[in-house]
Amino acid sequence: MLYLPFVWFYNYSGAKIYDVDYCKTKVRLKSSGSYCPFPTSIMFQLAAVVMFVIARSLFTFCFADIAVVGEVSSTAAAVSDAPASVSASAPAVIADAGQSNVFTGVQSSSVSCTQADPIITNNSSLFSILQQLCAELGLAPPTVTVSRSSSSAYGATVLVRYGFSSSKAHAKKADAQEEAAGVAVSSLELGSIENSAKNSRARLNEYCQQQRSDKPDYVYSGSGPFGCTVFVPIVRISVDTATEQEATDGAARGILASLGRTGNFLQMIDDPRFESFFISCNPYALTARYRFGRPTVGQTSKKNAEKVAAERALSVLYPELNPKPALDHCKNRLQELYTRERPQYNPVPGDDDLFYSEVTVSFIEQMSSSCCDLAPLAASDHLAKRVLKRLDRIS
Repeated sequence: MLYLPFVWFYNYSGAKIYDVDYCKTKVRLKSSGSYCPFPTSIMFQLAAVVMFVIARSLFTFCFADIAVVGEVSSTAAAVSDAPASVSASAPAVIADAGQSNVFTGVQSSSVSCTQADPIITNNSSLFSILQQLCAELGLAPPTVTVSRSSSSAYGATVLVRYGFSSSKAHAKKADAQEEAAGVAVSSLELGSIENSAKNSRARLNEYCQQQRSDKPDYVYSGSGPFGCTVFVPIVRISVDTATEQEATDGAARGILASLGRTGNFLQMIDDPRFESFFISCNPYALTARYRFGRPTVGQTSKKNAEKVAAERALSVLYPELNPKPALDHCKNRLQELYTRERPQYNPVPGDDDLFYSEVTVSFIEQMSSSCCDLAPLAASDHLAKRVLKRLDRIS
């Protein structure tokens, strides 16, 4: 037990002061020098111990707070020293220039999709899609500058800083820089820049000057050997549009097309035969309403024209059907395969007095559970590609 040499004790009953010696169980009266029994001395010991524990806890807590504050301050200072255009935590990067016209310098993070609203619809803003793509790739959000001419036409400039990475580590930072710049030059197809004898870093600087943008930012990984990712400003401009939204989306479309990661659902957005579509998650699924054009062979009646249109839609959307329904049952079978929305037929007479019918059909393309670790936009483009192949829109 902890002992204190002495404490002052005031006896309220006799108004006298005593020295309490905790090494003993007696109290010595100062005026007489004699000792008297003091049975409550153990209580004083306990009280002293409690007070000491409380004081020590407060002392430890205060200094722990000081240490934490110091650590946070150091972290904040480190973040503030990072380049303004680059996240303090650099995104995961790879180098893959093998795909033509596809920027693959940064990877989509594996993000579980939990949102209740659709990821994308045919009415989604292209700038909002670009914002979502940058978030998935760990890039800084895109910036937009809107202008208006004297003729009341709108223009917009959209900028994204995209990362291109070296394929391996290097002993020297300069070599890592040069390789990362080479990946960027190849992906951006900058072969037309004058004086191709210049190194990749110089050519990349020229590219940024032509775009009137900031210089590239080089970010290293490791303390040696060094890997390097170069973040290059990608700029697209849209002019002479009727609204600010059209200008912003036009410039955003240019960047999305350049990055090459959303080309399939951009094609769906542009195709008027897709009357509507939306992509949802848990699991990833694309629901589309698509209009099949009129066939080449006409029928003698509207009823038969509708049957032929249903048969054609079944053969394209559900080629695996076995057994295949007879012509008279095709309309009912097509309705059974998607009951939420009925097919819509539009039989019209041709110049040959025969009838030709279009049919608009809703259907679902769903992703298998093995692909559910894809980020939302990556999954969306994958689904769009499958739908376009299913409809023979792409090979």
